[in-house]
Amino acid sequence: MVTLSNLQHGDRAIIVSIEADDPHTTARLAARGIVPGTSIGVLRAGDPVLIGIDNERWAINRNEAASIHVDLEPRRRRSLFGLLKRA
Repeated sequence: MVTLSNLQHGDRAIIVSIEADDPHTTARLAARGIVPGTSIGVLRAGDPVLIGIDNERWAINRNEAASIHVDLEPRRRRSLFGLLKRA
C-alpha cells in the first residue's frame, strides 16, 4: 500500500487509513481533517510534506506522512487543444 510519504508534487490521493503509533498523532491529524475518505493533493513533497485539503494547507512531517495510507488518483491529462477550446 502507498503512503503519503511516497507521493510526489502534484499527486492526488484518497486517504484509506491512518496507522499512527501515538493516539495523539491520530487526533491531531483528525483535527486538521486528515481522516480516511478525504481527498488530498500534494503541494510539495519532502520533509515536511505540504498537502492541500479543500482550501486548507497543512504541513505533515515525514513520520506522520508514512503512517497515512492512500489510494493514488490517476493524473488528469491536459492537452493544449482542450485548454484552448474552453477559452
